[in-house]
Amino acid sequence: VYSADGEFLFKFGSHGEGNGQFNAPTGVAVDTNGNIIVADWGNSRIQVFDSTGSFLSYINTSADPLYGPQGLTLTSDGHVAVADSGNHCFKIYRYLQ
Repeated sequence: VYSADGEFLFKFGSHGEGNGQFNAPTGVAVDTNGNIIVADWGNSRIQVFDSTGSFLSYINTSADPLYGPQGLTLTSDGHVAVADSGNHCFKIYRYLQ
């Protein structure tokens, strides 16, 4: 994580499958509260971290799971839009900050 001036602040995460671990992260966004949202292609999930890099939660559903999310963005109306490459679609999730 870098400051707006380009100064290195800290890094977080490691390779793996657990909370706060990644297997090919492919997209990142930051919400208005400073939470960090990461698309993790290899683990087929979206993870949410606080502004210090501590794991908070996942964004996904068991009814229609992600398969290889490649990127994401936050919309102005409070949703997370995810490019789900393995399912050949975009998915929109309501995001509660």
